[in-house]
Amino acid sequence: RRIMSTAQNDPTGRAIDVSQLSFEQLQAVHQGMQNEIQQLTQSFGALRLAIGRFKSSEENLTHISPDNEGKEILVPLTSSLYIPGKLTDIKKVIVEVGGNFYVEKDIKDAKSFITRKIEDLEKRVGAVRGILAKKNQDFQVVTMMRNARAQEALASQAKKKS
Repeated sequence: RRIMSTAQNDPTGRAIDVSQLSFEQLQAVHQGMQNEIQQLTQSFGALRLAIGRFKSSEENLTHISPDNEGKEILVPLTSSLYIPGKLTDIKKVIVEVGGNFYVEKDIKDAKSFITRKIEDLEKRVGAVRGILAKKNQDFQVVTMMRNARAQEALASQAKKKS
């Protein structure tokens, strides 16, 4: 069976016929794929976490209204540390646009920016999900072939002893 190689296994990106690989080669491919799947899974989780943060920001923007102007609020300094504050300007917010750069935006522009970020992140999550599914399929093929090679080696050793 042929699988698409990973950069670790074959820098050319060609398909590899795993049925032609030795146990040792399969073991190396297996380990490389396992590491790659772990990294992709971590990236997938980080993207999902980022989407959650942006959705939270989107939700919080709905609470900024003329009714709330001048009201006391809790301002987060970290995820577990807040300080008291007052909502004094209900027309503008400060938005992180990336790389620790912040821009003042009106509420409508901030909502639009956040919506675009969520859509972009969701596209990236979809792409990573697809890659991860393919890598997992390939990983199963390599695992089955590696296990078959191990069984062949055991059978060969048993045959030699008898």
